[in-house]
Amino acid sequence: MQRCVFWLFLFLFISPFASSDTFSVTLSDALPRAVKQNIHAYLGTLPSNENERTAFVFSATKNTKDALKALGYYRAKVSTSVSEQAVGEQNNTHGELVIDVVLNEPTSIKKLDVVIKGEANNDSAFTDLVRTIAIKEGDKLNHGEYEKIKSDLVSLALERGYFDNKFTQSVIAIPKNLQTADIIIEFNSGPRYRFGDVAFNFEDINADVLTALTPFRADDFYQQHLLQNLQHELDLTEYFNSVIVRPDLDKSKNAAIPIDVSLTKAKSHQIDLGLGYATDTKENISIGWKTPLVNRLGHRQETKLSYSTINPTGYFIYSIPLSHANNDVLQLKALVEEDDFADLTSKFMIFQVGRVYLKDQMLRQPYIRHLTEKWTVDGITSDVRYVIPGMTWTDKSWQGSALNPTDGFQEYYNAEGSFEALDSQTSFLRLNAQWKYIRSFADKHRFVSRAELGYIVAKDEVGEGLSPSLRFYAGGDQSIRGFAYQSIGPEVTLSEPGESSETIVTGGTNLIVGSLEYQYYFTENWRGAWFTDAGSVNNINELNLVYSVGTGIHYISPVGAIRLELGYPISEEDPSLRIHFTIGTEL
Repeated sequence: MQRCVFWLFLFLFISPFASSDTFSVTLSDALPRAVKQNIHAYLGTLPSNENERTAFVFSATKNTKDALKALGYYRAKVSTSVSEQAVGEQNNTHGELVIDVVLNEPTSIKKLDVVIKGEANNDSAFTDLVRTIAIKEGDKLNHGEYEKIKSDLVSLALERGYFDNKFTQSVIAIPKNLQTADIIIEFNSGPRYRFGDVAFNFEDINADVLTALTPFRADDFYQQHLLQNLQHELDLTEYFNSVIVRPDLDKSKNAAIPIDVSLTKAKSHQIDLGLGYATDTKENISIGWKTPLVNRLGHRQETKLSYSTINPTGYFIYSIPLSHANNDVLQLKALVEEDDFADLTSKFMIFQVGRVYLKDQMLRQPYIRHLTEKWTVDGITSDVRYVIPGMTWTDKSWQGSALNPTDGFQEYYNAEGSFEALDSQTSFLRLNAQWKYIRSFADKHRFVSRAELGYIVAKDEVGEGLSPSLRFYAGGDQSIRGFAYQSIGPEVTLSEPGESSETIVTGGTNLIVGSLEYQYYFTENWRGAWFTDAGSVNNINELNLVYSVGTGIHYISPVGAIRLELGYPISEEDPSLRIHFTIGTEL
């Protein structure tokens, strides 16, 4: 102790280094990067005044040795030296602490013994954890890896309900020669707790609706991720403004933990106003009205009116929970829409009843819909009706942000048809499939590809026998860029006596569209895009491809990517650039 005080006195009152204006630490360039980083971490922040400098230099040797031991270099040799030199024209001084390190051979692990006791001894999750421990006998000793083993054991125990866990032994034993080390960890998990009763403190909805959302039952083994799943399912219903799911350990009895769920009701009515623009549908203004919880049975409704000069729409959706408020719902839908299908303007109304349910991670919807549609061609107005049973399958997965995923995949399949016997205008079978794939490489490179196929088997020629909304078209922001919205398809020529003829696009029975796009991030929020799109729409089984190339600039906003793109239809005889502007997510 007297020696330490003596050296501290010398540094504080004798060394000219204590009054240096600036200060740095120098390590040997030959040291591995990880060693340098750990030494600097143990040394801490560089000092800013005389007292701090003195204490820093005084403890540098010990801190450096501790940093080396943490990485297994117990036999390392450390020496330090200090110097001072004048810098600049103001007679300032710079102090330098030089730390010389000779690493020598690291201490290796001679024995690694991790023993699990208690009920976790028969838990396969702990067996897998011990089997996949990152270090093994013969490896270099690393205190960080040792602490990670302990941390992983405790984390897994808490996730799986071993709340009385403790280490009965955890030690790194190193003999005097410092050559090897024995790691001995003995972990006693104690008993595994089970779920007790779940208490929902919410009286505005029937208990069976909430119970169906619970992914566990009383007396099941406790698992933390199941509580997180319950919270997610409750949030997803939109019934609640806030959801707190909490295990009440203080009230546990006989290793059973009651679960307390605090719920705050969402606003009874939610009104949303929206403004938007896209080159396909031009300016758009919308108003939406939601009632998240209509009654105690968990019913909900959504109504939205949207107006644009090209595609005004309005819909009403009423959802009734069946076995699960999120994953099994009876859905009643009414839709009124006017849309420009190339050169045809069609008005149609749909009433649909369907069941939306999740099975094998894919959302499925069997449905039956009644379609009434009206349009005019060559002065002849058609007004038709269909009763259409069908089925859709959809799935979507992604990594990263949902608005701007780094990787993702989306798939959609639809099969529907009708028969004249159902009081429909004509008999047909319509098949449609869509895919989209996103993949990022390194930090700045991203690829987006998509494809769509469509095929219609119709009793009659397409002509006026099938509604425009049932036919296939291509072109536009989400199809083949460089072409106008739904402008690609079979054409017919209309003529009147004494008047010039007019060619219009009527839509087809066969569709194929593909797109490949490369994106490069200039910054976190700005990226460039280069793409090529191609496709064909026909009434016969042959390809008549059109294709385009283009480029664009994207800004990643809080509401998704804002995309400004230029498409060039190189397959056309007289091509011209076309601007495309869209906002939103790509999946």
